[in-house]
Amino acid sequence: MLRELVDPSLLEDFVHGLSRTSRLRVCVYDSHGGLIVAAAPTQDFARLTGWVPGTIPPGPTLTPVPAHDPPGAVAFLRDRGVWYVAAPVYIEDQQAGWVSVGEFREESLSGADWHAAAVAAQKDMTDVIRAWEQLPVLERRGSAHGVVTARWGARLLAEWGRRELRLAAATEETALVGDIAELLTGKLELPAILQQIVAQTARVMRCQFCSLRLYDPQTDELTIKAVYNLPDRYLTKGPVRRSQSTIDDEALAGKLVYVEDAATDPRIQYPEEMRQEGIVSLLTAGLRYRGNPIGVIRVYTDRRQRFRASQRNLLRAVAHQAAIAIVHARMIADRLRSAETERQLALAGDIQARMMLTPPPRHAGLETASVYQPTSHLGGDFCDVFELCDGRLAAVVADVVGKGIPASILSASIRGSLRATADCCGDLGELLTRLNRQVCRETRPSEFATLLLVAVDAAHRTLSYCNAGHEPPLLLRDGQVQRLVEGDIVLGLFPNETYRAHQVALRPGDLLLLYSDGAIDAMNFAGEQFSRERLMESLRQYGGLAIKQVLHNLVWDIRRFVGLAEQADDLTMIAVRVLVESQSTAYRP
Repeated sequence: MLRELVDPSLLEDFVHGLSRTSRLRVCVYDSHGGLIVAAAPTQDFARLTGWVPGTIPPGPTLTPVPAHDPPGAVAFLRDRGVWYVAAPVYIEDQQAGWVSVGEFREESLSGADWHAAAVAAQKDMTDVIRAWEQLPVLERRGSAHGVVTARWGARLLAEWGRRELRLAAATEETALVGDIAELLTGKLELPAILQQIVAQTARVMRCQFCSLRLYDPQTDELTIKAVYNLPDRYLTKGPVRRSQSTIDDEALAGKLVYVEDAATDPRIQYPEEMRQEGIVSLLTAGLRYRGNPIGVIRVYTDRRQRFRASQRNLLRAVAHQAAIAIVHARMIADRLRSAETERQLALAGDIQARMMLTPPPRHAGLETASVYQPTSHLGGDFCDVFELCDGRLAAVVADVVGKGIPASILSASIRGSLRATADCCGDLGELLTRLNRQVCRETRPSEFATLLLVAVDAAHRTLSYCNAGHEPPLLLRDGQVQRLVEGDIVLGLFPNETYRAHQVALRPGDLLLLYSDGAIDAMNFAGEQFSRERLMESLRQYGGLAIKQVLHNLVWDIRRFVGLAEQADDLTMIAVRVLVESQSTAYRP
């Protein structure tokens, strides 16, 4: 774990600095006991023999020491007659590695050890004995210099590791729907989008170079379309066939492909060109949309680099958002160029509708149904049913300001951001707080959205909900309808707004209705609105029917009330029912 979290050059500075300060030899090992880096020897015995423990043996005995801070135990390790003090490094309750200090002596060496030391040193036995006798004596007290030094070093590395983890989490949260995602609502010209993607990817990844190739499944070719910090001649390179490029084939299949040294890796097709451009290490991610390959994005460094887990996750997130941006840009460009604009808009609307009405995950003890009816081909409403990272079933209904293409793109961006954030955050209040910051970053002050997010724990029959300026959900219980009115302001106005979740106990047979304002603002020719009261009455009347029939009858009541008047707003609804015989065990608190 230390190998992935802390840069090797930083570890080298650490061991050499601590060694100079403590006058002990300092070594750092990974969680499996393998040596990562070792300081130069500080004692003549080690200089003569060149000995250093190559590994920490598995399962060493830990000796507790008086301590207020971790680690509270150390291991005393003997290697060919020389002793070392090793302290475990714990990061997020996991052992990430070891810090050892030495060398010490205790009992005299055996004859075999004396002989091995003399052979290694290529010196007279007297010189070896004299050097060994100069080693400090091992002390096993908690206040001993070696014990204190090893524990201090372990604590420092643990803190560095925790900082890296926090930075990785922050990077994933912000970069996932950050600069790349805002392209969804920015320029729609594909060349400009591609150039921004490579430039911003290189920036957030802190890499010297970046390139992007688009894939044509008809010809099986990947053609380079944008580069960052690479010569212009790079753009004139011919296409690469997927079938002839192992790296691109694996990336398009969904894998993240790492090359440590482009000059020697057999998967590189043109190693000499890589060497001429000063490229050493590279990381490649496939651009995929709804399972279909779109292209590949590749970052390069001019020195050997092992990308951390946080950097790998970031490139995956960038590739995901880039694929969405590219697909949206292509769709919009196709529509603008086509004489059959209406037909293509209808196709886009159908795609959006299928995204909204993706079959929800099966969840014991619950049943769901949804309705999505935009006023035009592309709507600003969205709804979704998915599973949170903690196993609860979540449902969301949102309404983005505006209509048509801009609203639909912003709606898709918010939906993607919500899903991505929900992969690592199960608290609804914190989830919407993060989402609000992202929406504020990506939109103008006049662009905002209302959103209602609920999570149902069928096993414990509890409902959590968080409302960002949306219509309150309706809860039908024993023939009575109640509004759950707790909530906060809309998304996209104030980046520092904090959202709070609220809980309600559920009972078997309860029916929860989420809806957009299109359900209550629907107006007839007389200028009368259908109203919340009529919706509640319809819910009372039809609540005992099958869940899909409930929504069907609600829509029918609204349409019957409106008559031939034109529908002015999108109509979106989700119903969730708690089954009477619930055996759900999906969620564990």
